[in-house]
Amino acid sequence: MNEVELSQTTKELIQEVEKKIQAPLELEFKDKAVGYLRHDQAQHYLHGGKLKVEVYDKTAPDYTITHELLHFLLLLEQTPKIAFNLTTGKIERDHKFMLAGVELYDTVLHFKVYERQRELAVITDEIEELYFKGILAVLEPEPRERRDQWMVLRTLTLLDALVFFKDQQASVLPKLQELYPQATVAAQKLYALLTEKKLETAFELRRAVVRLWKAFDEQLHAWQLLPMQLNDFITLTPVLSARQLRLPVNSLFEFYHSPWQENLEFTSAYIGRAKVDQQNTFVLPTPKEDAKTYFQKLYSLSTKELLERLGIEYLVR
Repeated sequence: MNEVELSQTTKELIQEVEKKIQAPLELEFKDKAVGYLRHDQAQHYLHGGKLKVEVYDKTAPDYTITHELLHFLLLLEQTPKIAFNLTTGKIERDHKFMLAGVELYDTVLHFKVYERQRELAVITDEIEELYFKGILAVLEPEPRERRDQWMVLRTLTLLDALVFFKDQQASVLPKLQELYPQATVAAQKLYALLTEKKLETAFELRRAVVRLWKAFDEQLHAWQLLPMQLNDFITLTPVLSARQLRLPVNSLFEFYHSPWQENLEFTSAYIGRAKVDQQNTFVLPTPKEDAKTYFQKLYSLSTKELLERLGIEYLVR
């Protein structure tokens, strides 16, 4: 396998990550280069006391590696995280919901990731061309006067493209509108929703994710496709003020008996939903004691007591 030479910028970002986690970072490259960019060309994970980044494609290693590392650094900061604590009972459906939810969540974070990559001069004219080639390589043109099973992937991909080309949308929209007219309109609606409010703080990021999942379901419904109920299916870290943490549980949350199962003990699941936006904040298995008595006890706690007793991560505004 040929040696991969990384830029000084990438090397410095690697050093920054290693310093933050006080552990080494290991890179592993596959000997492949398809000639375009996609976000499934690498992954990162913690293994054996070190951070490992596997790069599956060497088309643009500096872009791919910095992208992974900036995502990782975001999660070390005050960033709401997602978790999958439920199962619909159908693996294929679970997988589909997870992929869509992660893509939309990542797109919200990409406002920060792409901005930082541009500041580091990692995104160049060449990278923009490779990114656009990746769209065309993956997405078949829309069939005329009907919708096919690829509308979801098209919409997810084009929404991310609008974030990537945030300040250069005029240069790519004509081609996207020509090839993917319906998905482009849908992506533009979702993008407009995302850019209505700021995306800086943990609270703002969480709000954007919640609104995006809801709006995506509305788009599926408009297309007469099966809604994914991502706000129910995916758990999202709560972001609460000090005052909210002191409030009783029933001021902020309701326990909803889900038709799905939780995926640890595979019992009927109860979702702790935020009253303000109906977002899944935590998932509980069927209690071993009388359910009514159990939940009355939980409702009697303060929000902070509940979250800490259940071991639920939360962020403070």
